[in-house]
Amino acid sequence: MLAATIQKDLQLLARDRGALISLFLLPVVFIAVFGAFFSDDGGGRRRVLVVWAADAPRPAAVVAALEASQLFELRPATSADEVRAAVAAERAHAGLILAADFDPAAGRPAELAIDEALAPPVRLPILGALTALVHRAVFPPPAGADRPVLVPRTPPGVQRVLRDVDAFQLSVPGNAVLFGFFLALTVGLAFAEERRWGTWRRLLAAPVGRWRLLVAKLVPYVLVGFVQFGFLFGLGIAVFGMRIGGSVVALVVLAAAVVLCAVALGLVFAATGGSEKRMGSIGSVSLLIMGRIGGAMVPRAIMPPALKAAGLLVPHGWALDGYFTLLVRDGAGLADIGPQLGAVLAFAAAFLALGVWRFRFER
Repeated sequence: MLAATIQKDLQLLARDRGALISLFLLPVVFIAVFGAFFSDDGGGRRRVLVVWAADAPRPAAVVAALEASQLFELRPATSADEVRAAVAAERAHAGLILAADFDPAAGRPAELAIDEALAPPVRLPILGALTALVHRAVFPPPAGADRPVLVPRTPPGVQRVLRDVDAFQLSVPGNAVLFGFFLALTVGLAFAEERRWGTWRRLLAAPVGRWRLLVAKLVPYVLVGFVQFGFLFGLGIAVFGMRIGGSVVALVVLAAAVVLCAVALGLVFAATGGSEKRMGSIGSVSLLIMGRIGGAMVPRAIMPPALKAAGLLVPHGWALDGYFTLLVRDGAGLADIGPQLGAVLAFAAAFLALGVWRFRFER
């Protein structure tokens, strides 16, 4: 009987195209879009158009310094008007106009075409880097000044960070957690549909303990959650080049904890959500809010302090902190994500307790 119930729910899920799209296809679209957005199309390099007098030594030295730095995606232009038009049309982040008589020492600086209304996090790094490179090219430092004065080193006790970490290290787990928790809404709606169709009442008439029946009802969604996370992380590795710096076993354990937490939250929805319409509206909004403050859409590291702290009030924030450690920290294992794993399991236990307490078999 229990096996037949599980098989029936799996078959219903397989026929529910809306649920399959929200659990499998939408995360892939969001991973690709968010990953490409934060990668900035050029490995993080800003596009800068340059026009210069090739036969003038100072402009040529500036262009050579910019090319050697590899900080920008340089594109040559044929005229100053072309540079200004490209920046105005947002085809380039900035433009550098180096006239033949360019000589800062004589009071003839170059023109930097840039939208001065750009957000400071975008505008100031471009301005600072270009200013430093142009200054270095025009006023070469004295002998010995090019020696390093700072050597970045990771302090003892902190795992090394993988080299060349890209945006998909954040995009894949962020969207996996965001849409993984939408499994909760699928669970809640499944119970609401069973009650509306009357099949739940027929299941209660079967010679099976009611709590065993409830467990059998939840098992298919746990299995689907495992498949969903395996699919998304596998796709992230195979297609988007995501790498795992830490333990694969720890990654699997954390994914299992997130799936259990999502299904337990689904039981809460089933116990308190009411009608399908109400559950669909309230559940989807609450899951989006949880994903937003938990860092699934925007990394918590760049959030304001208050919002960053609020992210730990939902399981998403803890799960993503654990994923970040396992994906970016070289050699991280279960011990390194102990607090995050424990927090996710604590949320799962709390959701499960609330769901069991409020669940009514006869309703």
